[in-house]
Order: sequence, then C-alpha cells, then structure tokens
Amino acid sequence: MAGYSDDRWEAPQRAARLAAAVKRYKTSEMLRFIFATIAYDPDPDLTPLAVKRLCRALFGRTGSQWLIVEIFGVKGRQHRSVDSTPEAVEKMATRYRHAAELHWAATLAEIERVKRNYQTLVKAPGKREG
Repeated sequence: MAGYSDDRWEAPQRAARLAAAVKRYKTSEMLRFIFATIAYDPDPDLTPLAVKRLCRALFGRTGSQWLIVEIFGVKGRQHRSVDSTPEAVEKMATRYRHAAELHWAATLAEIERVKRNYQTLVKAPGKREG
C-alpha cells in the first residue's frame, strides 16, 4: 500500500481502490507466510487447491484464486496432490496455526496502522474531505 495515491479519484472510487489494495495485501501476506514456513516442510506438494485450502484453514479466507493458480499451478499437470486432501491440509494447518495467527495479527495491525495514517492525512488541514 506504500505509494498509494488517490489524488485523481472521487471518494467512492478511492474507497474501492483502497479496499482492493487491502485485499491484494492480505493475499500477498498469506502467500508470503506459506513461502516462509510451509514451503520448507519436507517437500510439500503445494498445488493451487492445497494452497487455497491452507489459506482457508489458517487465515479464514482464500485470497486471489487467480494469483494462487499463477504461482502454484503447473501447466499440464494431471495427477492430484496428496497434500491437498482435507486431512493433509489440516495436518499442515495444525502444525503452523499458532505462527499463522501471529503473522495474521501483525498483518491486520499493519493494515490498521496504515489506515489510521491515511485517514489522518486525508483529514489534515488543506486536504479535501473524502
């Protein structure tokens, strides 16, 4: 969200763009967590389905399906991952749940911090009201 600018947008458009930026940030933080932790498990088979289920189990959301497929998809793959079964996902999620909760709390705190700074900036003297 660094470098976000709303100078050329009306209030409803700014709100929509900011909400979209927050969603992208949340998705990137979920995937960053998976890369920093679960990807180091003994050779996990992280397919888009496995990652989607892991995100749901660890963070309560799935994020951008397009981005997950772009990163974890393998063109022409024909066999299903054993790591994408609900049981395998829950086993991985159980192992990393505490770390994921800490990471997610820090992510949400960062979003709130940026949001407060943005609101202060918008309401500052000389700035237009949105």
